Amino acid sequence: MTRTKRWTLGHALAVLALGAGACVAGGCTSGSPAASPSTPTAFVATGANVANPGDTVAVVNTRTSTAQKPITTGTLSAALAVTPDGNDLLVANKGDDTLVEIDVASGKVVRRATVGLEPDAVAITPNGAIALVANFGDNTVTPVALPSLRPGRPLAVGRQPVAIAVSPKGNLALVSNYQDGSVSPINLSALIAGSPVPAGAEPEALYITPDGGTALVADFQTSVVLPINLVTMAAEPVIAIGSNPTGIAGIPSSGTAYVSGGDSITPVDLQTHQIGRPIVIGTIAEALAISTGGKTAWVCGGNGTLVHVDLVNDSVIGRVTVGNQPSAVVISPSRVPAG
Repeated sequence: MTRTKRWTLGHALAVLALGAGACVAGGCTSGSPAASPSTPTAFVATGANVANPGDTVAVVNTRTSTAQKPITTGTLSAALAVTPDGNDLLVANKGDDTLVEIDVASGKVVRRATVGLEPDAVAITPNGAIALVANFGDNTVTPVALPSLRPGRPLAVGRQPVAIAVSPKGNLALVSNYQDGSVSPINLSALIAGSPVPAGAEPEALYITPDGGTALVADFQTSVVLPINLVTMAAEPVIAIGSNPTGIAGIPSSGTAYVSGGDSITPVDLQTHQIGRPIVIGTIAEALAISTGGKTAWVCGGNGTLVHVDLVNDSVIGRVTVGNQPSAVVISPSRVPAG
């Protein structure tokens, strides 16, 4: 199965003019799968890769499971990342080529920077000094200094970069190149991109294990997760998932990662690479973030909801309507006031 939803903004606007629908059944990009391990507020990108582009990020109080006032950010919010201190949210806006910084406490935009063409993913280094923005439209990654939000020299990677993950050690980042079927390593000390490494047919999402030793690459087309040894950059035996994967998430204290895809999320043991029983969420599972202690997950649903999942009892707890096409979710420990 080939994923056809990866449109440029021009394609999206052309389809809008024709009155066509939004994403195909495969779902939308996961953007950034990273999330703070603390919980009370989830931020959801709801406008990525759709024919009717939005300009807001949804806000959900995870303790009360209620939607709050959305935050206006920019056209086609595609990816999200929370700073390590939890004080700021970064939003990559694919439609206007910007990276926006939002103060979590107030819910207000405090800085805005122009990055590359069609930014589709963002990740932050563990020390909070650099944000890395993967630009789908021009095959680059833009390093952005924090807290100044000053863009640096773009780094050339593979074609159509759609996800980025940073090692917990802070020495390495990986970028998945959707069209190339590869991942590009980035040396974070020197800010130099290395040669792309083969990583399946359509690498859609990335997750680096808490020990920094392995990357898990979700291959949308072949419905597998490909482990890559980050010391040797060699691929290990694939993990069959059974449905086109769109995202991967975990937390440092857990030995399990969860993969979104199809109508479910699937646990993967990080030591044995064995999968557990999928948890069906009742709609297309686009992306996910794991809550405190690894007991629950929040999953972007293709029907415009954020689905709350009990990972202990393998069941859906509830759903919050966020609208449009949820494509990425992160969690901040600070609560944005309603209003």
